Amino acid sequence: MGTPGSDGHAGARSSRHSNGRRRRGAGHGTYAGGWLICAPTVRCPTCAAATDHPAAVTDAAEMLRRFNAPGGIAHTSADGIAERATTDATKLTPGDAVTRFTKCAEILSATPISTPISMETVTSYPVVGSTTLAVVAEVALMEVTVHLLDLADAVGGVQPSEKALTTTRDLLIAVPDPTAAIEVLTGRAAPAAAVPAIR
Repeated sequence: MGTPGSDGHAGARSSRHSNGRRRRGAGHGTYAGGWLICAPTVRCPTCAAATDHPAAVTDAAEMLRRFNAPGGIAHTSADGIAERATTDATKLTPGDAVTRFTKCAEILSATPISTPISMETVTSYPVVGSTTLAVVAEVALMEVTVHLLDLADAVGGVQPSEKALTTTRDLLIAVPDPTAAIEVLTGRAAPAAAVPAIR
């Protein structure tokens, strides 16, 4: 995707699109009822970077626009992401991948959760300066949904939930210029006028 993680580093590239995927510090928590629940025994970089200042970006679509603007990080980091993903893919076995997911699930389920953190909490964030945990969560859900579709397309299996799909659709359609998006969706303009919305 066109978004960096809270540590500013990039992760694996998508198999179906030319999108890069970013690691995300908020991955050490879980979301429930509009709150981010963090494991107290694990350092969550996103939560640790909380600030009392107003958020520079409060809209997930705006965050994606900034990342994917000409000359933005989604473009400048693309080649490096592709090279690293290709290298990593030659070393990761199916068994290793399963073990990673299994261990993460075991750690999360066995770790007591701490006091809920409001999704309106403002946190420092690469490129944009700061944003809310709600924006981080919305972008993270979009990334996971797109990459789950990639996985399903490649090997079959589970599909994203209807809620994840509609939420992702609503976020992505909000990224391009509204007029351009409408004209593309109604066949009045070429797709290149609005898509791809993110790199």
